[in-house]
Amino acid sequence: MRTYEESCALLDRVVGRCVRDESFAAAVLENPEAALEEYQLNEDELDDFRSLKARHREEAAQTWTAIRTGMAQVRARQQQAAG
Repeated sequence: MRTYEESCALLDRVVGRCVRDESFAAAVLENPEAALEEYQLNEDELDDFRSLKARHREEAAQTWTAIRTGMAQVRARQQQAAG
C-alpha cells in the first residue's frame, strides 16, 4: 500500500503525462482503467480519473490543452531569447 505522499506523487506523474501527451490524455478520459493500467493505481487513485471522465471530461481536456499551449509558448520564448 502506498503512503499518501507516494499516491500524490504518482497522480502528479499521471497528470503531467496527460499535459505532455495529448493522445494519452484522451485515452485517460475515454477509458481510465485501460489507459492507466501500467501505473497500477489503487481504487481510490483510479476513482479520481473516473470522476474526470464522468463529470469533468471537457474541462479536463481544455485545461490540459491550455497548459500544453502555455508550455509551448514558454519554450518558444526561451528559444528566441537563446538565440
